[in-house]
Amino acid sequence: MLNHILAALNDCALAYNMGEGAYTFVSKGIDDLTGYTIDAFKQDAGLWQRIVDPRDREQVQTATSLLKEGDTINLSYRIVTTSGKKWVKENRSLFTDEQTGQLILLSVVKDTQREEEEKYNQEQSIDGYSILFDNNPNPMWIYELSTLRILKANNAAIKIYGYTEDEFLTMTVNDVLPEVERERLPDFFNENGLAKAEFYGFNHWGIWKHVNKNGEIIFADVNGDSIRYKNNDCRIIVATNVTEKIRSQEDLKLREQFLNSLIDSQTNFLVRIDINGDHTYVNKQFLKTFGYTPDEIIGKHFTKTSVFEEEELCRNAFVYCISHPGEVITISPKKVGKKGDIHDTEWEFIAITDENKQVIGVQGVGQDVSERNNAQKEITWTKNNLEALINNTEDLIWSIDRNNKYLYMNQAFKDTYFRLTGTIPVKGDSIYHEGGFDYNNLEKWHDLYKPAFNGTRYVAIDETIDRVTNEVIFAEVSFNPIYNSEGEITGVGCFARNITERIKNNKAISDQNERLQNIASISSHELRKPVATMLGLINIIDKEDFYNPDNKEIIEHLLTVGCEIDDVIRLIVDSSFTSNLPEN
Repeated sequence: MLNHILAALNDCALAYNMGEGAYTFVSKGIDDLTGYTIDAFKQDAGLWQRIVDPRDREQVQTATSLLKEGDTINLSYRIVTTSGKKWVKENRSLFTDEQTGQLILLSVVKDTQREEEEKYNQEQSIDGYSILFDNNPNPMWIYELSTLRILKANNAAIKIYGYTEDEFLTMTVNDVLPEVERERLPDFFNENGLAKAEFYGFNHWGIWKHVNKNGEIIFADVNGDSIRYKNNDCRIIVATNVTEKIRSQEDLKLREQFLNSLIDSQTNFLVRIDINGDHTYVNKQFLKTFGYTPDEIIGKHFTKTSVFEEEELCRNAFVYCISHPGEVITISPKKVGKKGDIHDTEWEFIAITDENKQVIGVQGVGQDVSERNNAQKEITWTKNNLEALINNTEDLIWSIDRNNKYLYMNQAFKDTYFRLTGTIPVKGDSIYHEGGFDYNNLEKWHDLYKPAFNGTRYVAIDETIDRVTNEVIFAEVSFNPIYNSEGEITGVGCFARNITERIKNNKAISDQNERLQNIASISSHELRKPVATMLGLINIIDKEDFYNPDNKEIIEHLLTVGCEIDDVIRLIVDSSFTSNLPEN
């Protein structure tokens, strides 16, 4: 072992006994190199492993684990000394001690920084251009091909990346890359031949993500060229900061994606048509509604979806729009889908101009209004049918709002109102407008409406004098609250039916029943007495000797009783045709 150590006296050397797990030899130069004493290493066998920079620790451990007896490896890595970080080169070998038979791990370590200072005179290849390097506005650095460690960084790199010059000198190219870029770096080197130390020449790396000292992402457009620096094969890197440009492009792309997403999520159509009338853009809603694919519509004339009868309308609108830039043109054509289905549409078109204010086409925003139009037709049809039904009845139908103004009146109401007042009301008239109703009648109706405005549904009988015939008119009026969508009462709807005839019929029936009751009373009282007398006389007639003198007297009494019965019958007949029956 001594021979090995003596061969390394000019450098810092450490001998580690693998069997005992302790250092058996540490050279005097260790304190200058690391700042730790010989005793510190002998007392703490894991000290050297801990002062290896965490960024390089795995690399060193992996290389050592692969080391076999008799092998020697050369390593370049960073250590953390008591005064800071520095690069070192180590010649590490594994052998068996001839005297003890123990495996010895021998490390011969050189201070790279000191070595480079000694070779300062070899920097002449860049010193002549140092002002161009140091003061270049773009970040620049030089890295060693074999180790990827950064040997020099300019002022722009220090300013933009936030590392000091000393910190840069303890870093590798990997240290300025986020994890995702670090993973693709080896493949990039292999694909471009940069992994080989003999590579020479310029190459463009493209856009890479870098990370500064604060962990912020920097987008850099990287160019590199080969250089001989401090007697090492190196590459000089120019990392132009394009972060703002990339961010702007990304923002623009995101805005465009958002805009396209917004456009495609719309239920409206959006189309752009060039100066020749050909589609240059249609959104998803247009394609979905009319059943086309983009290839079937882009580059095709706008009349492809026009119904034949309205092609001229669409052409005229297009020409007018081109001729009147800045003016919005509105049309409502029918459009035909791929399967021949017809759609009612509404469009607004405006001319598109370039930066020179020259018209280059038109843009249109439209919507399919087929359902709306069909619904409107259905509403109109229903309304017309309802109007026909409402106006085909003699019943009076009307409604008023909370301001006591008419909202609706059917024809029967208007006709009756005119017959009673001499005026015809219209929608919006007050129920108190000048007419033939006196104040008392208006107050009566005001009181009739009031319960319905409070939410009560009810029926009332109204009695009015016909001003033409002076007859009494009876009406059965239904009062119904009208609610809005929030459940608030906004008016009253009324239905009135003329029940005059019903009232008269009911009175006639009542009078007739009264007469019948009187007839029954007369029959039961006035007829019973003469009938009873007649029956008694018949019972005493001598039926065996009809010529019995007593029969004559009985017959005379029967005659008198018959006259009485006749008088009662006349009274009953007279009572059937008069309401003025005599009191019993």
